[in-house]
Amino acid sequence: MKAKIVFLTLFLFQTISLFAQDIASLKAEALKSYKASVNMNFEDIFETTYPKVFDIVSQEQMKTMFGQMMENEQFSIKLVEVEPDFSYGEIKKIEAKSFCLVNYNNVMAMKFKQPMEDAESMIDIFKSSMGADKVSYDKLTNTFRIEMRSTLIAVSDDLTKNKWKFLNKDKENKMFSMIFNDKIVKALGL
Repeated sequence: MKAKIVFLTLFLFQTISLFAQDIASLKAEALKSYKASVNMNFEDIFETTYPKVFDIVSQEQMKTMFGQMMENEQFSIKLVEVEPDFSYGEIKKIEAKSFCLVNYNNVMAMKFKQPMEDAESMIDIFKSSMGADKVSYDKLTNTFRIEMRSTLIAVSDDLTKNKWKFLNKDKENKMFSMIFNDKIVKALGL
C-alpha cells in the first residue's frame, strides 16, 4: 500500500513539474516571439515561427511581404511595444502535438502619406476588419493608433523538437488550416 502511495505521489509530482516547465517555456517563447515582431527581428521571427509555415511561404517571401506591408506608397506601419499582458488558454494534446492559444495586447501606429479625408470612417473600418478594441487618429501626424487583442497559436511537436513555435491567428485561420487537419482545427475551436 505504501509503495502505491509513494508511486502515485511521485507520478503526480512529476506531472505537475512537467506542466509547470511546459508553461514556463511557453511564456518565455511567447515573449521572445512578441519582442521579435515588435522589433522586426527577422532572425528571431523565423526562429519562433512554426517551421511548416515555410513550406507555404519561404523566409525570403515572408521578409518581402513584411516589408511591403510595413512600408508602401500609401502608409507605413510601426508596431508599438506595450505590456503584452499574455493570457494562456488550456494546453491541449492532439495527435501527439501540444497546442495553446495565447492572447496578447497588440498596438500599431499606421501613418498615412496623404492627408486623411475621412478619419472617422477609417476608424470604423479598422475596428470591424481588424477587431480593434480602440482606434484613435492624430490629425497632426496623420497617424492612426490601433489597439487590439491578438492571438498566437503555440505548437509543440516532434517537428519543433518539442519546443514552442507560433503561428499568428487570422480571422479565417487560413494558414493554420493549410498546415493542420480538420480534426485539430475543430478540437481547438478554430
